[in-house]
Amino acid sequence: MLKAENIFAGYGGSNVLKGITIEVPEGSCVALVGANGAGKSTLAKTLCGLLIPEKGRIVFNGRDITGLCASSISRKGLCLCPEGRRVFAPLSVEENLLLGAFPRLPSIGPFRKKASGDLEKIYGMFPILMDRKSQQAGSLSGGEQQMLAIGRVLMAKPRMVILDEPSLGLAPIVLKEVFEAIVGLRRAGTTILLSEQFAKNALAVSDRAYILENGTVVLEGPSSELARDPSVIEAYLG
Repeated sequence: MLKAENIFAGYGGSNVLKGITIEVPEGSCVALVGANGAGKSTLAKTLCGLLIPEKGRIVFNGRDITGLCASSISRKGLCLCPEGRRVFAPLSVEENLLLGAFPRLPSIGPFRKKASGDLEKIYGMFPILMDRKSQQAGSLSGGEQQMLAIGRVLMAKPRMVILDEPSLGLAPIVLKEVFEAIVGLRRAGTTILLSEQFAKNALAVSDRAYILENGTVVLEGPSSELARDPSVIEAYLG
């Protein structure tokens, strides 16, 4: 579904990514694993159009999307759940979710009614959001905000989701719930690219993984095999 070839990208004329090539088959969950500064978030932003690559090619669903703006790419079905959640703090939980559906539903007419079925699905996935639906998003806990961010991106009904560091700043008990949701998405057939610092969690829920260091892919393969690789265990699993 997604293929990025020989991607160079970065900030201020300095490349963070140095020739990265990855592929995400339809219906799979692929993990990007690496320490802070490895280039995971930069790659996620580049794939979604928030950064324009200096070099390379990105193909999504058979179409070349290299250089397209983020709004155009999201409308084609490739959506990012960003690092740090980025919820709209003054708005309610439900208003944040409805914003996720805005690009695909007509703004004229009973917008909320048209989105009601999708809202119910998100509330079924994350019941705590139903309890908090009228609460300001900025008053939620970090874990609740992460659930909201995932729910918001799913309201767009994407063909593929990029989850950038979903475990960032979460307590272990909340982390477990978030990764259970990721497993549920995978079982439902959602194509996922998971950018994650914690290799153990990422390898446990993904089909295939790429290990990034200093903006390059240093290792790739089936997640189950990488989880048993001595070099991966030493560097990332402890």
